[in-house]
Amino acid sequence: MPMSNCLKNLLVVFLGLTISACQSIPEIEPQILPQPVVAENLEPVEVFDLDQQNYEAGMAALKAGEIRFAIELLELVSISAPEFEHVFTNLGLAYFKQKNYEDAELALQRAIKSDPDDAIAYNHLGIIKRIQGQFDSARKTYQKAIQIDNEYASAYLNLGILYDIYLQDLEQALQQYKKYQALVSDDSNSVGKWIVDIQRQLKTIETRTQG
Repeated sequence: MPMSNCLKNLLVVFLGLTISACQSIPEIEPQILPQPVVAENLEPVEVFDLDQQNYEAGMAALKAGEIRFAIELLELVSISAPEFEHVFTNLGLAYFKQKNYEDAELALQRAIKSDPDDAIAYNHLGIIKRIQGQFDSARKTYQKAIQIDNEYASAYLNLGILYDIYLQDLEQALQQYKKYQALVSDDSNSVGKWIVDIQRQLKTIETRTQG
């Protein structure tokens, strides 16, 4: 297995979910959620407004790395307003960051159930399937994400890495890497190096076969 495969493993999550594989998850103490203030001289807080506030606060916490707090907020919204767009997808991502793959998978499945065209949920679910060693299921899940959005670069990348490292199908990996590269400006040129590496391997295999 080429040494570059180690780097590819790290980038499965970094480029697919914008989560650095080397980044540790901060230990955030659970926080008590504030209750809406309702007094005689104040207008009651509308349920939708509270859901919106909790969702936005949950997303801010997720981006800040306050994973436990983000999960608390997004769970609240998923219960009170399950129709809220992408709430289950982001809840799944929060659980993923916590390495709680079981709950992440459940949340992503609910996201897909509520929106069968949620390519992002399929892509994230594919990564979980790959982590679980369900490579064929991961392949089909990535392909579903691409079927929904044929310009979804991260899904091409994750599918390429799956073919490259786990399924040992260099020709398919090369196709996916090229599709990814056509969609994304890769300043580090990492994927470009992988393409050159695979082309070299395929040429070596062809030469040996002919010889």
